[in-house]
Amino acid sequence: MFAGDSVSMADLISESLSLLASNLSQAVSTVAKDFVVGLASIIVVLFFLVLGWIVGRILVRVLHAFLEGIQLEHKLEKRGVHDALLGFTVTGILSSFVKLITYAVFLGVAANVVQLAFLENLVSWFVGYVPLLIQGVTVLVLALLAGDYITDRVKASKTPFAKLVGLGLEAFIVYTALVIAFPLVLPNADVDILKTTFFLVIGAAALALGLGLAIAIGLGTKDTIAAVAKKKQKTLERVI
Repeated sequence: MFAGDSVSMADLISESLSLLASNLSQAVSTVAKDFVVGLASIIVVLFFLVLGWIVGRILVRVLHAFLEGIQLEHKLEKRGVHDALLGFTVTGILSSFVKLITYAVFLGVAANVVQLAFLENLVSWFVGYVPLLIQGVTVLVLALLAGDYITDRVKASKTPFAKLVGLGLEAFIVYTALVIAFPLVLPNADVDILKTTFFLVIGAAALALGLGLAIAIGLGTKDTIAAVAKKKQKTLERVI
């Protein structure tokens, strides 16, 4: 009886070890397969990134040659708006746009090749975000250029309070552009605070301007009204 029990116990242990070895072998095989597939996917993605970097550099050189041919930066400097972009240049910003678009295209191709869900989701987000980012930056760039140009023209006009009016117009244009561009650059951002602040500032500026004009007109016409009243004093007395 004990001999039979020993044999069955040995068989049970042998089967368990065999099953464990089989499961371990299958797990190692799966891990090795996943490792090879992941490594191959990384290599493919890196290959397309390098290829995109090379193509992007070529396209940027072509863009620079074109912009130098039309003398874009020289024309901006001639109009006095070359320093409106806070140290950046239009050529540099356009070059960044070209690189971003090129990287997005090649990452999209890489995602289709490797068929990785995580990478596909990441690339899909990136490809969808790049156009929004470009739109937002474009709005800001155009606003900065327009604000700087208008400010320079107002300052050159030598009208009363020209510097103050020019700075106010520039701030108005840039702030409006910021309210428009902020949701594009940061799609989940809440711009209600910016909008509320914008309306409050506009209301306060309008009120201050109205009061200032009223006071200026009152002070400026006070002497004129007094002189007219003195001249027509007898007429006014007869009417009263």
